[in-house]
Amino acid sequence: LSVGVRIPPGFSFGIKAIGYRGVYQLSDKVTATQKAIYYFQGHPEQATASSVFTGPVRGEEYLNILTFSAPLRSPCGGSTVLSLSNSINIDNNANKQGGGYISVGSLKLGENQTYAFDWVKC
Repeated sequence: LSVGVRIPPGFSFGIKAIGYRGVYQLSDKVTATQKAIYYFQGHPEQATASSVFTGPVRGEEYLNILTFSAPLRSPCGGSTVLSLSNSINIDNNANKQGGGYISVGSLKLGENQTYAFDWVKC
């Protein structure tokens, strides 16, 4: 996802955290990794955050907050493009007969992703 952003003069921002809601189910020893990356177009640095879920879990709702330990800062004021990438991977190498799923979103849960921005003066 890439979005154009207008930043007020004298300010810069980064993403502190992204919260995800959903449902997941994992067999014993099966893992799911949720990862988020963001960057500002034209800048080589990327911010990455991830977490791992481990089974067994039987169809439970989750709230997962991925926190960026070192948020990237946007340029000071002006316009930029913010690019976000999210991924989920299931790994059953420790249990070849096992499986699982993880969803981001649920009609029952309502709001599926939330973003915590960190604004600073520059």
